[in-house]
Amino acid sequence: MNEIDLRRFDLNLLVVFDVLMTERSVTRAAERLGRSSSAISHALAKLREIFADELFVRAGQKLVPTAKALELAPTVHVILAGMESLLRPSKPFDPSLASRDFAVAASETGELILVQPLRQRLAQLAPSIHAGWMPSHREENVEALRSGRCHFVIDIEGLPVQAPDIRMLKLFDDRLVTLARPGHPLAKRKPKALGFAAADHIEVNSLPALELIDQALAAERTSCRIVERVSSVLVGLLLALNSDALLTLPVSLAAILERQFGLVRIHQPFAGVAFPLRLFWHSSYDRDECHEWVRGQIGTLAREMESAA
Repeated sequence: MNEIDLRRFDLNLLVVFDVLMTERSVTRAAERLGRSSSAISHALAKLREIFADELFVRAGQKLVPTAKALELAPTVHVILAGMESLLRPSKPFDPSLASRDFAVAASETGELILVQPLRQRLAQLAPSIHAGWMPSHREENVEALRSGRCHFVIDIEGLPVQAPDIRMLKLFDDRLVTLARPGHPLAKRKPKALGFAAADHIEVNSLPALELIDQALAAERTSCRIVERVSSVLVGLLLALNSDALLTLPVSLAAILERQFGLVRIHQPFAGVAFPLRLFWHSSYDRDECHEWVRGQIGTLAREMESAA
């Protein structure tokens, strides 16, 4: 068989072949396809040339497939069935019937404020769509999206992403609040900038919170006195509950911890510090209905979170 240039190959020839395998007659194949017998004969001649085989030989009034035709028939049938499925109008997307697994790259804070609520929402609306968490690494996120290792990146650090194939949706501007244990000395008064900066502060490695606070304090030529650097919000929370150290977090997360642990907010002696919460994905998923639906759920959660904060 000669090498076939797929760009010039007429898929209608495979349709003719498939019908001939069923009808075993040029005349009946022509009637079934609504074409002339001569057109079917011409198509059969082209097929014989392409596959370098007779494909069908006459035995009385019938065409009998050769060994080569019998070998080709199952593959041709699968190809045509796949094409029919591809071209068939798709049903409206129903998340309750969909089954997908998505990986979401996020920091610990992103997991707490968005990934976990997303899991709960999916369990109600789409039980077979799952969102799994994976750690977010600034230098690896774009490649992870491109390779399909993750499907979404939730960014709370303002990562610089300048890639034409990466899509971005700003969810909302989160702002920073400072929390302390109940009865903290600063809870009942409004500290000035120097007093606020001089207090004990906890820095969580995965959050740029104190960096942003220091920028706000720069006009006073002071910066926060960091007494503990911790690996996670949980460790910072335990320290804040059991000491006079202050913990600065996004308000979306702080609102959860206030309710759960009775923490109180400490007055910040500067204008509110905000930073964007953003969602990234790869452009190859732009028209993926399930991916698009999950994006919409993340956006809805973010709007609810913003209005509740």
